[in-house]
Amino acid sequence: MLQNETVFEKNSPPRFMSGEELGPGCRGAPLPAGHDQSILSLRLGADVAMTLEPRNLPIFPLNTVLFPDASLPLQIFEERYKLMMAHCLEGDSKFGIVLIRQGEEVGGPAEPYLVGTTAQIVQVNRVRGGRMFISVTGRQRFRITEITQRRPYMAALVQPLEEEADPSLPPSEMDAVRDAFTAYYRLLVGIRGGWVRSARMPSDPGRLSYSIAGMLQITPREKQELLEQPSPSRRLEAELDLLRNETEELRPRVSAELRKGVSRQ
Repeated sequence: MLQNETVFEKNSPPRFMSGEELGPGCRGAPLPAGHDQSILSLRLGADVAMTLEPRNLPIFPLNTVLFPDASLPLQIFEERYKLMMAHCLEGDSKFGIVLIRQGEEVGGPAEPYLVGTTAQIVQVNRVRGGRMFISVTGRQRFRITEITQRRPYMAALVQPLEEEADPSLPPSEMDAVRDAFTAYYRLLVGIRGGWVRSARMPSDPGRLSYSIAGMLQITPREKQELLEQPSPSRRLEAELDLLRNETEELRPRVSAELRKGVSRQ
């Protein structure tokens, strides 16, 4: 089962990392020290460009949601996913990450949600025993239209998704989103004794919406709902409500941590 873990350093911004098993044959983990390894850093060129052409894509069902522009470390140890990564590295280094809707994580079949994100491998670390530690970056959302293969690993025909061009949020609502995120971010840092004046945020609404979605400490199902929002405006509107609700829940926890700190002095 996925356990998302938030790792903080005092007086520094939070880093959001996966904790235990992320999915079948895959763990989020740093490269172990002292192991023989070969490291391959992949150049990103023209293949990073977005496309709306349907394509067949290897599919990796996980218990986490990957958003465009986000990075994710993965450890690959199941044979079927080693085969999948070898196939990807022979091509354009891309595969699809989708949240598991139901089914087994390890060994058995898993039924994914239909909307996921194309992941591009940007670094590969190989260690003894055949395990692979890879780093991927989210590129573009897609919708599965047909499962074309289930063994040895899943593959599907996918339709890349374009953000709908609905009207942008008015400046007052954008300011409300940024203020709400800053308040939430400060509490995330403060719960572990840190402090930050403000949060760095992208100016582009689309990138901002994905940045907030990745930072929110909510359930995978709630993150999936954000991923499926058809436009940045709709996503930001949903995030504003989530930010306000999550901030209200965090405040008493931060206050309790501060009282503990004072009592120990």
